Amino acid sequence: MNRKQFLQQLLGSLAGLAISCRAKGKQAGVLPRRRLGEDGPAVSLMGMGGFHLRKQSDREAGRMIDAALEEGVRFFDTAESYQKDQSEELYGAALKGKRSEIFLMTKTFSHPDRSAESAKRHLEGSLKRLQTDSLDLWQLHSVRSKEDVDRAFAKDGAMEVLEQMKSEGVVRRIGVTGHTSPGSLLRVLEHFDRGRRFDTMQFPINPIDFHQSSFQKQVLPKAVQRGIGVLAMKTSADGRLLKELLTIEQTVRFALSLPVSVAILGMESVAQVRQNAQLAREFKPFSAEQMTSLLEKLAPMADPALEWYKKG
Repeated sequence: MNRKQFLQQLLGSLAGLAISCRAKGKQAGVLPRRRLGEDGPAVSLMGMGGFHLRKQSDREAGRMIDAALEEGVRFFDTAESYQKDQSEELYGAALKGKRSEIFLMTKTFSHPDRSAESAKRHLEGSLKRLQTDSLDLWQLHSVRSKEDVDRAFAKDGAMEVLEQMKSEGVVRRIGVTGHTSPGSLLRVLEHFDRGRRFDTMQFPINPIDFHQSSFQKQVLPKAVQRGIGVLAMKTSADGRLLKELLTIEQTVRFALSLPVSVAILGMESVAQVRQNAQLAREFKPFSAEQMTSLLEKLAPMADPALEWYKKG
């Protein structure tokens, strides 16, 4: 299968995520929505990343979250390990009283602690900081190797707690994230096929990823085949593709043209929030020809340094 045929196959999977309210997406304050996986809820196709909130003052972070709500963003991403700079607390304060209106997701602490005990402790802290008694999604954070995955899925591993909390209704859905190695997420899918079911996976989706240790080539098709909801992150390779290579519109449009449920974007100002929401509102998918042309343009520029986060 050549590049164009591969993309045509992936783009063909996109239609299954669209929902009937998509036509409303042109209205101010409303973003298009997609299904979160095969049988998940409808979520805004753009999500707000919690990592970059750490770079703002409390006041500015609050203004950014308010702007996101005004623009129709309803998916909010954060993680326990972002707590060094109070990402969860910033969300907890700004989203207080709006819990029923949004889709709220956080993650366990990342590598190397994968024990059930630590996962339970992390969840208790996250719920307190987010000022809620439940989560819409809780994910195992940043798996980095096959061995790392196996520790999490072993007896008394973190995934036992994720599964338990889902069965008890404390979290509605569970998932796994990774940005270091496609092989680690392929191992996660092996556990899925053995019956350890989960709802989502989060990993890098951007044009340069296609050319080197690629999540979109190795993991994305397999996740979609299994009905797992895909959350795209690092859509501009942490901003490095925006330095004289591509525009923000090209990177967002590229990610959303693939069968992902949500593109989670890191933003550092109210202006960026509004700009990205506008891109999501006006989104039109690239054709396979347009995607191929963009990838061919970037092929000579592929450099592992552009994706530093794959080094672990």
